[in-house]
Amino acid sequence: MRKAGFLSKVTGSAMVFFLLAANLAAAAPSEAKEGKEHSFLVGLTPGVAAKALDAPGIQMKDRWDDLNVVQIVASEAAIKGLEHNPNISYIEEDRTVYASSLGTNYTDGALTWGLQAVNAEQAWSQNATGQNIKVCVLDSGIDYDHPEFTRDGVSVIKASKNFVNDGHPDATDGAGHGTHVAGTIVGQTSNSGSRIGVAPDVDLYVARVLGDDGSGSTSGIINALSWCQQNNANIASLSLGSSRSSRTEKAAFDKAYQNGMLSIAASGNDGGAIGYPANYSSVVAVGAVDSSLNLASFSNYGKNQEVVAPGVATLSSIPRGTGIQSSAKETENGVDTSFSSVPLEFSGQGEVTGALVDSGLGDSADAFSGKPASGPWVALINRGSISFAEKIQNAVAQGASAVIIANNDTANPDDPGSFTLGSEGNWVPVVSVSYNSGNSIRSNGLGTGSVNVSSWDYSYFQGTSMATPHVSAVAALAWSANPQLTNEQIRNILQSTAVDLGTAGRDSSFGFGLVQADAAVQKARNF
Repeated sequence: MRKAGFLSKVTGSAMVFFLLAANLAAAAPSEAKEGKEHSFLVGLTPGVAAKALDAPGIQMKDRWDDLNVVQIVASEAAIKGLEHNPNISYIEEDRTVYASSLGTNYTDGALTWGLQAVNAEQAWSQNATGQNIKVCVLDSGIDYDHPEFTRDGVSVIKASKNFVNDGHPDATDGAGHGTHVAGTIVGQTSNSGSRIGVAPDVDLYVARVLGDDGSGSTSGIINALSWCQQNNANIASLSLGSSRSSRTEKAAFDKAYQNGMLSIAASGNDGGAIGYPANYSSVVAVGAVDSSLNLASFSNYGKNQEVVAPGVATLSSIPRGTGIQSSAKETENGVDTSFSSVPLEFSGQGEVTGALVDSGLGDSADAFSGKPASGPWVALINRGSISFAEKIQNAVAQGASAVIIANNDTANPDDPGSFTLGSEGNWVPVVSVSYNSGNSIRSNGLGTGSVNVSSWDYSYFQGTSMATPHVSAVAALAWSANPQLTNEQIRNILQSTAVDLGTAGRDSSFGFGLVQADAAVQKARNF
């Protein structure tokens, strides 16, 4: 088994952004309720017109003649009346699909660890940057004016459309998920402190299929997939899915594959079976690995797992001003020591400098007995015993202006953690540092502490959602090296050039392995 050459440990300042998104493979209850209208997809027998479904209680909403399918809105009673209609081959719910990411932390550097892991820079050096390749991202939309999506003064977004019936006039991202995914594919700058885009010269097409709550519908996916094909997209990238398959959706992805488009989708985030559309044979299923090239604890897996890519501590763009970043520093005898930190979710913003006070577990007034008589001060509190919110409330009651939480995870002593205060409130700036950093602060003598929490246009997410755009972008790099190749040939190149991980050969955890941009580009060029 080979290992890719890149940084094995992620370090640096960090932040957390809360995303309203469900785990892809969470069990979904039946959405059709007695007496309540709901959307259904109905397959028609060949040659039958949609008007054959005309009946009281049924509204026609959409149709896909190439699939012999119509979308209707009907009550449960009306659907029961259709069950024995000879003109119908099947009826299925227009099921809900979800974004596949989780908020998380970490890192800075010239390139993100994800770009290093897939050898993106080595592919660029071969003059493969995604030029003339169209990537269609089906997600929650995009922040049109984010600097990551402007190339030489011109937007990389060639077209966009909203497929969610929520009143949005365009594909503006109200969740953050789509902007993050798109940044991993085509990010242009290093404004975050790291270069984030794997294939910076692709043309981006944005289909908004997830609402501001991170969910969407099967019918929206099908319509967006058709729109991507109408725009001659080479690649469809889907960081979303459902635990349930859909006959109609499968037919749509099969048709797209037959028409030459390569669809790449997230396997899911609950550590269980691969979700859909990733689990269809016409779609590339993507699992997530961490910076040590272990399968991420949340990543779904199964016999159809095809490849894996970076999906933990993934830095990328989010709608401007919606993220936060932090820094933590101790000054002792004129010497500054900085520590990697993560702002707690819902932390207040601002910069505080003052005496550092060892406050134990922060579980009583006595824990803060070392506080100064006057002036701002920063409480250093160990994780454990009571909730973070209670610790901060206790510290503020004693006069603390900011708080540093020292993680107690000795199994991962360099991990600052990823924590929450539970809800919005009038909080002071609060950050967490690792177990080792907490010990180091104390051993330095507890001098002056500085904590800074500020807004940011970037965030670190984790999920198979984050792995998927890495694969989509690597596919674009390979395709740009040889545009004459077919989608099937590009798919085979991704498989054959991946770094084998885990059990030798293809396995259910890593599939063929970790995608490698430089090897894929070279093989495409020599194909």
